[in-house]
This record gives sequence, structure tokens and C-alpha cells, in this order.
Amino acid sequence: MATNLWHPRPGFEWNWWAVDAQGFLVQFSGGPAPVQLLAHVDRVDAAAAWAEENLPAWFDDGPLPLHVFSCNGELPTYTRHDVPDSPLRLSDAPAVIADVAALVELRRAVGDTWTIYLDEGWI
Repeated sequence: MATNLWHPRPGFEWNWWAVDAQGFLVQFSGGPAPVQLLAHVDRVDAAAAWAEENLPAWFDDGPLPLHVFSCNGELPTYTRHDVPDSPLRLSDAPAVIADVAALVELRRAVGDTWTIYLDEGWI
């Protein structure tokens, strides 16, 4: 069954978070999100604003401890562009991010080489 996706602001980058099956935080940027997340657009926007403002302090100026994927904006396909050495668990994430990430639970763990095709039911 396909995952229903929607982008609240087509043409604008939109960051959202999820948690994989092993409890690790995953960030998605630049594309659509699962429909159920869009009931929480204000919370997602607040988390994105917080992350932008607190990025250096949150990550201690080191490499991002997140699984990070971005979408090319044309298809609901997210490609990894950062692979953390020690990925951040949802339980260790700042509350504003963890609150949003907990809304979308991925059905499998994010491996080293995944490209995520949301329209094929990855979530």
C-alpha cells in the first residue's frame, strides 16, 4: 500500500524528522511528508526553527549525529547525504525535535546505503 504524501509548501524546503525501527533519529529535507504528519505543521515548523537557531550548540560543532536524507523535490525519493558514526537516538534528541520525530515511526532501521522511496510504503 502506498504512503500518502503531501508537501505543505511546494517549492520551499521543509524539514521534518522521524525515528527508525532501532530508535535512531532521522531528518528529511526538501520534500513531502506522510499525510498524518501534516496535522502538526506548526509543531514541525517550530522544531525546524529551533534546530536552525540552535544547530551549533545542539551538535557541539561536530558532524551531524543524524541519519540525514534530502529530496530532489521532483519525486518522493529521499537520498542519504550524511551517515553518522554514532547516530543520535530519539531519547537523546532535544525535546522539541523528539516530540515531532515521534509522530513518524519508520518500519525498518536505516541502513548504510538506503535510498528511501516513500511512495513505496517505506514509512
